[in-house]
Amino acid sequence: MQPLPRDPWPTHLPPSFFAALQPAPPAQPDPPAQGEPSAAWRLLQALPDGVLMLDAQLCVRGANAAAQPLLRAHLTPETAAGLPWQEALDDDWLDTLLPWVAPALRGERGELVVQRQQGGRARHWQVTLAPDWLDGAVAGLFVLLRDETAQQRAEAERERQQQALRQRLQQQDQHLVLQQARWQALSAALRDAAIFFLDPDGAIRDWPASAERLLGYPAAAVLGTHGPDRADAPHPLPPDAPQALERAALLGQSESTGWVRRADGSRLWAHVVYTTLSGPDGEALGTACLVRDMTEVRRLEELLRELNQALERQVQQRTQALQAAVDDLEAFASSVSHDLRAPLRHITSYLQLLREDLGAPLAPDVAEDLRTIEEAAAHMGRLIEGLLAFARTGRAALQWEAVDMLGLLRASLNRVLHDPALQRAPGEVELRLPAALPSVQGDPLLLAQVWDNLLANALKYSRPRRPAVIEVGGELRRGPDGAPQAVFWVRDNGVGFDPARAERLFGMFQRLHRAQEFEGTGIGLALARRIVERHGGRIQAEGRPGEGATFTFTLPPLGSEPPAGADPS
Repeated sequence: MQPLPRDPWPTHLPPSFFAALQPAPPAQPDPPAQGEPSAAWRLLQALPDGVLMLDAQLCVRGANAAAQPLLRAHLTPETAAGLPWQEALDDDWLDTLLPWVAPALRGERGELVVQRQQGGRARHWQVTLAPDWLDGAVAGLFVLLRDETAQQRAEAERERQQQALRQRLQQQDQHLVLQQARWQALSAALRDAAIFFLDPDGAIRDWPASAERLLGYPAAAVLGTHGPDRADAPHPLPPDAPQALERAALLGQSESTGWVRRADGSRLWAHVVYTTLSGPDGEALGTACLVRDMTEVRRLEELLRELNQALERQVQQRTQALQAAVDDLEAFASSVSHDLRAPLRHITSYLQLLREDLGAPLAPDVAEDLRTIEEAAAHMGRLIEGLLAFARTGRAALQWEAVDMLGLLRASLNRVLHDPALQRAPGEVELRLPAALPSVQGDPLLLAQVWDNLLANALKYSRPRRPAVIEVGGELRRGPDGAPQAVFWVRDNGVGFDPARAERLFGMFQRLHRAQEFEGTGIGLALARRIVERHGGRIQAEGRPGEGATFTFTLPPLGSEPPAGADPS
């Protein structure tokens, strides 16, 4: 093991020191029993480092307590005194020190560092073999032992920390180089944008190539400037830049837009993002300004705005024309309906006069002809009444209020069940009614007509069934847009219909069954659809021939805003 430079040990102690250490024969190396131990003995025992003294014949002359690691396990510094060193020293230490003993007896000082395992942990020792000179001759050896485990560990920890610090610094250097390369590449690659920096006072501090390319000003013309103070001064920021910088100082970031003048006098519509920069200790470093050329976007927005305005004008004109046509059509329907009543009254009156003139009894074919005319007139009267109801529904304003749908259903069911045309024998109708229904916002008078028409349809078209099963229900659901809506349905086990023709059910005067089978005008479902849609809902029908039908409609739940065109009370 190569010697390492260490703190110097004393190379020689005076003879009086060793004479004082041997007040008794070698067999009893302890200090004299009478009186206090000598000062030299106390000094030796107080040393933190181990001291082992050998004479010229390599017999142990003395040792302090700190030299115990050199000795065999069953020996102490007191019992080792007088023993030959090969009997006193641990075998491992004998093997370690043997090469250094001869040079030391020749007067050569030796130093070595030894590492040993003790208790599962490595311990480091500095060992010095120093000759004991007496009258110019070597009278023995000093074996000096110093425990440097803590120092070695401290040095290793310092080295590890320094190495970690060097690695961090190296990584930071590499990161800075990479960031600088990225920044340079980004700045050089920008085409419709530019980045430059202001110092804490608002003066331009850095003007990269991207800024010069976008705005046209050379760096020499703008570095150190605070903004336009005369007509020919560089103007790299919008007019509201001072206010935007103040907001950025308070909030960390702000934005502004405006026209910016280029070096050639042209203008661009700029969108600028201001970001305040701070150091590790919170000191202000300035502001980063990201300028984007939004001129084409501005032009497209202006063009789109003009197109939208023109389109809105066209829509408004078309809406006005359509509304005028709807008003004219409704007025026409109302006028025609009223005008058609007079001829019908005349037909009915003249039928009665004709019966009186013909007298009784009438011939069977004559009575049949008169009955056919009378039924046709009555049917036409019902058509006219339905047309009038449809026209009134389109013109009447909605009275928007909270509606108890369960109470409305019960009132409608009472009316329908007492209609002579829909009455059934006891036990022929099985009604399945809900215990509760969602309340809605709407016009209760119009919504009552929806229930009347749907319940009347269910009773009419389930007439061939024994029993007729009619089920009514409702619940709150989420619509396609995620908004809540109230959903209601009326289901029957009647004759059903072809699903391919379901949409025709809601057309005016549209019927999917022959009049000889089921009476009606074909207006009820069209009226229901118009009422539901005026409330902002929708209605649909599902069914199959011979398997019944289900009519479902949605309405705005309680607390909803009235739809466009509604007249809230």
